[in-house]
Amino acid sequence: MSMTFFVPTLVCGIGWNDYRGGFFFASVLRLVILHHATFCVNSLAHYLGDAPFDDKHTPPDHFITALITGGEDYHNFHHEFPSDYRNALRWFQYDPTKWVIWIAKKCGLATNLKKFPDNEIEKGRYTMTVKALNKVRDSIAWPKDRMQLPIISFEEYQQMANGDDGRQFILIAGFVHDVTDFIDSHPDGRALLKSQVGKDATVPFHGGVHAHNTAAHNLLAMMRVAICEHGGEVGFRKKQL
Repeated sequence: MSMTFFVPTLVCGIGWNDYRGGFFFASVLRLVILHHATFCVNSLAHYLGDAPFDDKHTPPDHFITALITGGEDYHNFHHEFPSDYRNALRWFQYDPTKWVIWIAKKCGLATNLKKFPDNEIEKGRYTMTVKALNKVRDSIAWPKDRMQLPIISFEEYQQMANGDDGRQFILIAGFVHDVTDFIDSHPDGRALLKSQVGKDATVPFHGGVHAHNTAAHNLLAMMRVAICEHGGEVGFRKKQL
């Protein structure tokens, strides 16, 4: 109590005759601000920020709260690895307590500082990264699983491609693709794509005419409608021998 109220009040009073200011500002207001900043560890530090190591509990990490709480809001790290003397993992992250302890160790005033194994820390970070990527993956439309696609012969594929319904089918890498809605959007024109309808266009697609990029492969995969038995025309011809 004496250090909290009496000393600040006396310093201000004796120093510049402001006992009231010493009591209300240097003592009471300072204590209120300090208490609110401290207890932000149990409120704001469980609300604002990200969870880079684990999301089973509420504490996240956030630089702003770290400033308010004196470095206590790398809270996700603290809760996930409580035996570690650090609150913030990176050297540049605001954690004055960690810096004081580290300096004390260098001066021989602190020993046996506990640090969680780096491998386990990175494992936690990796787990959360994968979880975030899985959420992104679930929001993206992907090609049908090959187990869901019917298997047809090369002859059946040609019959489909030459049908009277106006559908355009192309065989590439063992998959039959319905390119009807894409044929007019092909960068090299409709005629080039049309010339491969009913044929095995694996070689032209993979560099014989143009080595397509990853985006083209991804787009093509969305057009899969069937799997060609024996992989395509070459396998079909070999089977006939």
